[in-house]
Amino acid sequence: MGPGWAANNWMEKVVRCPSGECGHLFIARYKGTPAAGGTWVYSLTELFPVTTETTNHSDVIKAISPDFVAIFKEAESADKNGLKLICGPGYRKSLEFLIKDYVIRAHPDKAEEIKKLNLAKCIAEYVSEGRIKEVSARAVWLGNDETHYLRKWEEKDLNDLKMLISLTLHWMEMDELTKKVLADMPGGR
Repeated sequence: MGPGWAANNWMEKVVRCPSGECGHLFIARYKGTPAAGGTWVYSLTELFPVTTETTNHSDVIKAISPDFVAIFKEAESADKNGLKLICGPGYRKSLEFLIKDYVIRAHPDKAEEIKKLNLAKCIAEYVSEGRIKEVSARAVWLGNDETHYLRKWEEKDLNDLKMLISLTLHWMEMDELTKKVLADMPGGR
């Protein structure tokens, strides 16, 4: 047995991605099984580390909540790597940071109070834009289902939660961009 071989007949090799844009190193793990004539057949069993493409959020969203972006990327990586039991709570946590950071931007004098509020109450009391209020409240309902033992919305799943977070992001970005345009162009010429 040479380097990389073990008693359970596996092998690991360091490989470089052939993509000119990537070129990263990764490890390929192979499992050996006996074949006719004393030879072995090797099958690829896994590649690691696993890297996943994650959503690239807009500069508007990055400015509102860099913590949301970081937490969402981790949740999305868990999701794409099949960790379905932990990605839901991660998405829920990212939503809390997004909403609270958004609300704190509008009410900086109330930051300490907002940080301590239950997320549903934070939305009800501080989110004034109707579409953001409605879709984010529903995202919280589904996000809570991802963190609690009993589900209230059994007919909804992780895809519904992600869609509601996406809608929240969309309306939040539209709201911020609209405010910027109106501030830049306060009156007609």
